[in-house]
Amino acid sequence: IDYALMEKASRVLNIEATFDWDDVGSWISIAKYFPTQGDQNQTNTEITEIDASNNIVFNARKDSRVALLGVDDLIVVQTDDALLVANRHQADAIKNLGPKLPTELL
Repeated sequence: IDYALMEKASRVLNIEATFDWDDVGSWISIAKYFPTQGDQNQTNTEITEIDASNNIVFNARKDSRVALLGVDDLIVVQTDDALLVANRHQADAIKNLGPKLPTELL
């Protein structure tokens, strides 16, 4: 919104507010709000992990569990209809998967 609208707006009003702001535009940004489990694994749910560190796990399914074994620096996102596994260091490139996915998943 800030690039598409606000930078082009000619009449803008600012109001001071007393809340924190974080641009949660990536999984790395969102993961800052997840609890840490094991060796710096950030997750929104309980995971099973052995020798796994610095991973981000988001599981939207309550009927499944994510298990990590011997992996580091991954982003694992499980939804009802898709599974994403990405290298944490390529988080900015996740958006490039969109055009390659079936339209019913978007």
